[in-house]
Parts: sequence; structure tokens; C-alpha cells
Amino acid sequence: MTVTGKDKKVPAEQLFLDLSIQHVLNPSPGTKFIEPWKGMYVDAIRDARFGDDVWARYHIYGDVKNGIVGGSNNMTLLDVIKEDALSYRVNEPEEYFKALLFYAKTSGADGHADVIEVITNLDEREIAEFKAKEEGELEDEA
Repeated sequence: MTVTGKDKKVPAEQLFLDLSIQHVLNPSPGTKFIEPWKGMYVDAIRDARFGDDVWARYHIYGDVKNGIVGGSNNMTLLDVIKEDALSYRVNEPEEYFKALLFYAKTSGADGHADVIEVITNLDEREIAEFKAKEEGELEDEA
């Protein structure tokens, strides 16, 4: 794979797709990206299949085994993505809403439309519960 003029030196999107194509293709020393996820990440960005892209991004370091994310208390990948989406919605709302606009341009050929749905369809109850949980954790630390 070679870097083309279409590739960017900045991430496609700041929250879920925080690795630029150039960085994935030419990682810094000590950084290792796992195949086939490395190639899938790059191809999905180029094809605007952003659900596939987010899916590959969460796998790219090799932390996901049998659908469970390492270090996540046995959470499935979709559950971790939802938790991250809630965190971004609560703590970085401006970036989260920019991400929603970005993901609205996802290709119809996306094989993981479920990922985009998890990111974009947060209900008010989930947001309120997440806020309460975070506030409770902050009080416990004080």
C-alpha cells in the first residue's frame, strides 16, 4: 500500500478515528498495528465506510479477542463503543456533534452500520445515567 494524494496527515475524525492514514501506514518507532485491521482501517477511510473504519480502529492494536475488549471488564466491542460515545457526548459535546455530521456521510456499502447507529443514537436516559455515574465516581474520589 502506498500513500496517495487522497490520504491525510490528520485523522479523518477526532474521536473514534484518531489515527491518520499516514500514521497507520508509517507508524512511529515502537507502534505496531495489527493486520488485517491496519489495511481495513485505511481502506475503509478511503471508501467512506466509517462503521467498518471504527470497527477496525478498535481492533488495530490487537486488544479485541472473540468480540471482548481487553481491559474492559468483559465488555463487548459494541458496548465499549457505546460507552465511549456517551463519554464524548457528555464530556466533549462539540467534538461529538462534529462527529455526528461526519458519520452522516457514511457509505451505503458500510458493513458495520450498527457501529454508526450505536455512536449516533444515544437516548437522553442513557446520557443522564452516564452523567450520574460519572458524578458519583467524582464524589467517591473526593
